[in-house]
Amino acid sequence: MAIIRKPEKITLGSILSSKNRLKELSTKIYNDDEIKEYNLNESIKSHPLAKKPTNLRSKLAYAQILKNLDPTTKYLLPGQAVIFHYAEPKFKEELEYYDESPFTIFCGIIRTKENVIREVGINLHYYPPFTRYRVIGAIYDHFKPWFEKNFNEVNGKPNTWISYDALKALAHRSAKLGFGVKMYIPTLRGDSYLIPSRLLSTACFTEGHFNKATLQNIFHFWRQF
Repeated sequence: MAIIRKPEKITLGSILSSKNRLKELSTKIYNDDEIKEYNLNESIKSHPLAKKPTNLRSKLAYAQILKNLDPTTKYLLPGQAVIFHYAEPKFKEELEYYDESPFTIFCGIIRTKENVIREVGINLHYYPPFTRYRVIGAIYDHFKPWFEKNFNEVNGKPNTWISYDALKALAHRSAKLGFGVKMYIPTLRGDSYLIPSRLLSTACFTEGHFNKATLQNIFHFWRQF
């Protein structure tokens, strides 16, 4: 017989407890042995936000990222995970919907047929949480040596294994994955926060701020994609 778990009761005490655990997690610097033994999937499952309601955990996750990381205005590099402000897409009137605060793993820069530069990546906000965790877990495991080098701080060196061609091949094999592949204009990207590996689990609990669609709409579009 299936065991039905009651949702966690949200109280002031539980919120304060989560904030304290989040603070410890957000400021922790890992040593070499801890980095080698780190398991992203387990970190997501045991995260202090894992059982919180969606809106609350997203708010708390954003707060920790903005508090503990400094924004950058540099070009993004392949392999970097980043949360950034993108409220004014060039063709926002024509777009059916868009995320104003993407959480994206970038895969490189391309030139369009019009010879303009675009940054390309996977916006993880377009996937329902369980799928999001699986996608980033698979990416982390596949490129683990690079993520380990950037565990406590992002060093700015690109992951040359991740490329737009590799992304296209991956999206071709999995149509559902292709739903989150997006292009961005670098000059329209606002404050951008590079996510070190130690904070990937926290970033996973952020949700997109979607314009012209609700979060439920986006997940419905993903299922139909």
